[in-house]
Amino acid sequence: MPFLKPSTSALLGGVLCHLCYGTLYCWGNSTIYITSYFRQFDSELTTKDTLQVYAAALLGQALMMGVGGALENKIGARPASFLAIAGIAASSFISAQCTTALQLLFAQLLFGVAMGVGYLPPMSLGYKHLPKRKGFVSGLIVGGFGAGSFIFNFVVTGIVNPEGKEVNDGGPDDGYYTDEAILDRVPTMYRVLGVCYLVIGLTGAFCQVEPSGKGCGGGSEEESLLAVADGDAASGDKAEKAKAGGEEKDELTGKTTSEMIHDPLSFVLMSSLFCTAVGGMYMSATYKSFGEEYLKSDVFFATVGSAGAVFNGGCRVLWGMLADRIGVFEAMMVNASVFPVLFFVYNFAVKYEWSTMIIVCLMFGVYGGNYALYPAATAKLYGPLHAGSNYGNIFTLYGCLTAFIMYILGTTTIEYLSINYLILGCNLVGTGLVFFLRRAYRRRVLAEAGGGWDGSNQTF
Repeated sequence: MPFLKPSTSALLGGVLCHLCYGTLYCWGNSTIYITSYFRQFDSELTTKDTLQVYAAALLGQALMMGVGGALENKIGARPASFLAIAGIAASSFISAQCTTALQLLFAQLLFGVAMGVGYLPPMSLGYKHLPKRKGFVSGLIVGGFGAGSFIFNFVVTGIVNPEGKEVNDGGPDDGYYTDEAILDRVPTMYRVLGVCYLVIGLTGAFCQVEPSGKGCGGGSEEESLLAVADGDAASGDKAEKAKAGGEEKDELTGKTTSEMIHDPLSFVLMSSLFCTAVGGMYMSATYKSFGEEYLKSDVFFATVGSAGAVFNGGCRVLWGMLADRIGVFEAMMVNASVFPVLFFVYNFAVKYEWSTMIIVCLMFGVYGGNYALYPAATAKLYGPLHAGSNYGNIFTLYGCLTAFIMYILGTTTIEYLSINYLILGCNLVGTGLVFFLRRAYRRRVLAEAGGGWDGSNQTF
């Protein structure tokens, strides 16, 4: 936008695009409506069956994350974002025409593909504007992703079920809707979402301005509002390096993806992302289906989803700021240690409304931190220059495995509670991997520096 500084415009554009991508998390609230709609054509369909649709979106995102990061390097963030927004809008309009769950699966696969293309370019662009604030940049932009479901959960419920009617209680359609007025609004919901994507997303894509000032806006990074608010952090860094007798290192450097994959730590990073984030991804898709086994209140769960989205989006920014303050690997350790505790409590808390609200919000807040911390950790390990494509490939393994797990869980007859405990075990493995990763990275830095560590170095 012409009246904004380049870095501010780029960050705002990233947030707006991620607001659209973040509607992926609306699945937890909308799955009952969508499944009920398709039960008109297949009466045996369940929310576990349609979980495969969610898995398809995750798979599409995972497969294209690396492509999206590389595409940003080739054509720039703005064109890549335009392509992504056009893709998710097309997916939404196609979804409105679907009459079977299989058709919807392919439509949402397109959503995931488009989202994968557009997810990383705004983040990579933000690193170029503010290379010393990687945690803040990733936290702010993916905060938009988390906040997307807060806004659109209200849109979804307001369109499909404005009267707040409850699901059927008893009979063959127990836990689902059969009200024709509600079911007929599901295609309308998808059309409205498609229009919102075009309006909000294309505005965000237009704001994806390069540090040179090309595109929209003008000026330079040093003049940006964020750089001023940062209290001349760059000058402080230069002073510290001068005091240490070293020269300032060019921030826009880093290893390529081919170099990264030859590093054993990259596979630890991939595995830890999967193990620590899969629980939150599963919870975000099933909290309503799981909770309605105890609490049959559609309005309540719509409120829970929206409140959780606020925590998801807001806490991503806080996790990013925490990483900048204490170190990204320290922040990852805190995150990985807290989530399994919350996930264990979650299994008992869903029996009461007040405890459900609290625990789901906290889980969203902690889980969302992964998407602020792991991009920053990737940039810390392998440099910011190729951070987009590098994190894209890190995310690919996580996304593909998560999509596979979601698909398997969607075909199983195991109860939600039992599945929760299986995933909890995976989270605990992830906690151990994060501790190992931090220790290995510390040893690497010490070996490269040829000196000791006194606890004051915040790069770990």
